[in-house]
Amino acid sequence: MNHSKTQPGRRAVTKTMSMALCSAMFAMVAADTWAQTATYPDKPIKWVVPVPAGGGMDAVTRIVSAGMATALNQPIVVDNRAGAAGTIGTGYVVQAAPDGYTLGTVDNSLFATAHLVFSKLAFAGPKDLKLVATLVRIPLVLAVPGDSPNKNFQDFIQSSKANPGKISYGSPGLGSPLHVGMELLQTRTGTKMLHVPYRGMGSILTDLSTGTIGAALVDFGSARSFAESGRIKILAVATEKRLSQLPAVPTLDELEIKNVPISLWFAIAVPAGTPEAAVTRLAQAAQLSLESPEAKAKFETIGAQVFLKTGSELAAFSRDQVAFWESIVKPMAIKLD
Repeated sequence: MNHSKTQPGRRAVTKTMSMALCSAMFAMVAADTWAQTATYPDKPIKWVVPVPAGGGMDAVTRIVSAGMATALNQPIVVDNRAGAAGTIGTGYVVQAAPDGYTLGTVDNSLFATAHLVFSKLAFAGPKDLKLVATLVRIPLVLAVPGDSPNKNFQDFIQSSKANPGKISYGSPGLGSPLHVGMELLQTRTGTKMLHVPYRGMGSILTDLSTGTIGAALVDFGSARSFAESGRIKILAVATEKRLSQLPAVPTLDELEIKNVPISLWFAIAVPAGTPEAAVTRLAQAAQLSLESPEAKAKFETIGAQVFLKTGSELAAFSRDQVAFWESIVKPMAIKLD
């Protein structure tokens, strides 16, 4: 009788002790997490660039990482891991420990649309990555070989219409913003060209300068030296206004090529699940780097425009970009294994 009367009380005590134990364990985990983020970073950081060295993404990463290393008081090691239109390096970042010590540079396609193009891709940017901060926008330009008989955009379009499927163009890969941009340009102008995918911008510009390919939509930063030396010719810019560095080159909008919504942006990404304290610390360091006179001067030389978004503004931007690029890429039905 006595045992049966005391049993409920024992259960209550046991439940109370269990709750107390869980609370204590949670407090210990929280304290440990706080201790880790309070001292973050306390060792070198790896920053993965998913393209070969030498292009616009690589240049921007190295400029920003130098300033961030100073702000964080820790070395940042840039690691180029190219291949498969940037998905190899980005996949490496996705698989890394979410501790703030592995960063990656992503662009529109790697974050928003790669999972729609590569059917066997093991990650989806919106789900498996977290953006820390956008960094810059890179102006895109339409270029042809320097010795091309096409003196302007109109000549190029007329030549393309007269030779359907014979003029080739290069891009960093299927589904990339540069590939999508050229496909949209063909749709808007009623032309048909042959797509040749490359591993990186350097190879595209080299082959463009020798006439191996007949055209390419490229970032101005990478193309600038080729254009200034006469090895390639820039026919149009895919920007809202003319570039100050190319005042005589018209925009696509001026040429009556409407609604080609191409803007190449770069951002810092970390694996999903990275502590918010680490993300905030990285975003603060990125802002300091982007605002430095040294970085701004270097961005000017490659035609990059500072485009900083963090926090809630960045979250809204990323949602809008995913919806926007999906609306463009899905109807194109581009699929790769």
